[in-house]
Amino acid sequence: MDRKINAVISSGTENGRGGYSTYTIQCPPIERFRTIIGTPAGTDDLLTAYDVDATAATVRC
Repeated sequence: MDRKINAVISSGTENGRGGYSTYTIQCPPIERFRTIIGTPAGTDDLLTAYDVDATAATVRC
């Protein structure tokens, strides 16, 4: 899980939720993994990371 989180943060797309996400390479893209960064203790802390299966609403084919 640590490798997956590091990969998403270093090469993922900002998801507008204060974190980064990875998407499939298809049309429409499907979000596969999401991180959310920022806790009450600090802005650079990882709050959560999880697998998702949702169609990206902002991307057009």
